[in-house]
Amino acid sequence: MPFRTTLLLLVASLLMTCTTPLKKRNILVIGDSNGAAREGWVVQLQNIRGGGPLVNTSLSGNTIGFTDDGDMGRNTLENLTPYLRRGYAELGGIDEILIALGTNDCKQKFSDRHDEIITNLETLLGRTQAFFTDRGQEMPRIVLLTPPPAGADEVVSAEFQGVKQCTADFSAELRALAAREGYCLVDLQTKPGDKVLIYSRDGIHFDAEGYRLLARAVVSACY
Repeated sequence: MPFRTTLLLLVASLLMTCTTPLKKRNILVIGDSNGAAREGWVVQLQNIRGGGPLVNTSLSGNTIGFTDDGDMGRNTLENLTPYLRRGYAELGGIDEILIALGTNDCKQKFSDRHDEIITNLETLLGRTQAFFTDRGQEMPRIVLLTPPPAGADEVVSAEFQGVKQCTADFSAELRALAAREGYCLVDLQTKPGDKVLIYSRDGIHFDAEGYRLLARAVVSACY
């Protein structure tokens, strides 16, 4: 076997050996109600990995960058620094940041601003990078989740009319962003895809089995 090939295999083996097990990784989650739910995908992820250090800042109604009815508390761009500080303080360091947002940005009330969603996410990612760079800290690994599939208009409530197409369009932009910047992407729109909707009554939220499917997709895609 050529020396170069042997060396590459040795390096690969060492990297695999030194990889921190999923259970021991310090994870910060930034998400919405599907992450905040009592049996949500974050809880299911913790069950899959057998516990481990995790800070979950997910909040019902959370958006990437829109202020909903004057509530700045549900605008992640306005609250990013406290999220990151909390994660760092409680974990002593952050290995990975999982960002699962976008469904609430697709509400009908924001329909004239849906083209801003991907730009807001890019701003969010840039500010995240700056937070760690300015402090001389290593940048955590970023894992991006597309919004899960949403129900058709006849299923979802009035505030979510058009959400299925909007989340699909945003997810296409998210795929391009992840590929361009090298982020790990969990494409919930394709896996588990629309089959997860059999576990949803309102086309937006899911029962425990649906959330388990989402959590398994996270592990399968990025771990």
